[in-house]
Amino acid sequence: MPTPLTLTPADLARLLGEAHEGPHYSVRAALALADGQPPPRIAALVAGLTARKRTLWTAVAGVTGTPPPPDDAGLTRLAAWEQEAARALRPGDLALRLDGRTVADGLLEHVRETLWTAGQIAAHAGRVRLA
Repeated sequence: MPTPLTLTPADLARLLGEAHEGPHYSVRAALALADGQPPPRIAALVAGLTARKRTLWTAVAGVTGTPPPPDDAGLTRLAAWEQEAARALRPGDLALRLDGRTVADGLLEHVRETLWTAGQIAAHAGRVRLA
């Protein structure tokens, strides 16, 4: 059985930041592929990711006692906020339980989801360019 991955709050903040702002294979890079107004499918992916970030971080705030995410933040501002929020977590916060898993596992799953969503955005942006 593999040894579980141990991440610090700073590690998770960096992973979240790279998933959103990295130069390649990130949400920002994928959105850059869409010229002009994003088509409805890309807009729906962005709205869904924004909602899931807000839901996750509201739950994290509930178990850690940290501030919840801003209600009025769009995806870019929320992604910047979540990096700072992850960095501000205490190491013990990562072991707290959140919906049947640890906070650390929930955040790591969210990194994967963010990257998956970036891939979906890039795929849809590519279809628009080829049309």
